[in-house]
Amino acid sequence: MLSPRHIFEDNIRPAELLLKVFRLLEHDTPETEGELVHALRGIAKAEAEESLLVIYNEIFLGLIRERAEIHAAAIKRSALCNLLRQAVVTACTALETYLPALLRSQLPEVIALRGRNFLAKKDKEVEEQFKNLTFKLEDCVRLLTNPEPLFVANKMISFINFSYLSGKRGIHVTGFLLGIDNPWQQIAHRLHRGEDELKMTFEDTVNRRNDIVHRADREKKAPDGSPQEIDFAWTRHAVDTVRAVCLCLDELVSVRLKELRKQAVLADPQAV
Repeated sequence: MLSPRHIFEDNIRPAELLLKVFRLLEHDTPETEGELVHALRGIAKAEAEESLLVIYNEIFLGLIRERAEIHAAAIKRSALCNLLRQAVVTACTALETYLPALLRSQLPEVIALRGRNFLAKKDKEVEEQFKNLTFKLEDCVRLLTNPEPLFVANKMISFINFSYLSGKRGIHVTGFLLGIDNPWQQIAHRLHRGEDELKMTFEDTVNRRNDIVHRADREKKAPDGSPQEIDFAWTRHAVDTVRAVCLCLDELVSVRLKELRKQAVLADPQAV
């Protein structure tokens, strides 16, 4: 069975690939004439009447032949920017796949280890996330007669599957449920970044994904306007931020679980 971290890395890898493909194909205008095109025509043994498109930059040299049926307009910069938009979407999809997977993997053990102290502290974000979660009367009777950490965990996870765990709240709620106090503060400290800046970048990335998916990258306040500008540097930073935050959360959860297990052994050595 794949670990949550493995699942996340598998799902964010296509975002990295899209960024690399954009850099390969990035150019101002494809060349159709000139010395370079003439030289490549000879190498490709293309007839004089065959139209060729050549993409050339500091890391890539590409020749597109006529039979590919790709016109210059299809690979102009504004069209290639859709690769960047898809990278943002893919990174956020990896995030939203990872958080429930992490909870499914670790929440039952955390509840079992912490017992009644599982939610000893009140948290507004967690309360908001689970405000519509209900337990039926038979669920309450079942828990009174036979406390089952796995039952509670599964109930919460099932609810999350339908309540959308994403964005900066998703990171906070997941970390808090898994025993981490002030998750964003700890993540920012571990990454040597400002907490407010980190949260803003993270939330901007998720909001941009929503603009891309629901409004073809138009702003929510201007759905009939032009698509927003997007560039490689911002997208690279956004994808890297999602990746760094999720991997940092994974490390923090791993450390916290070790602490909880150690505390449980000290409290009841016979439970080993």
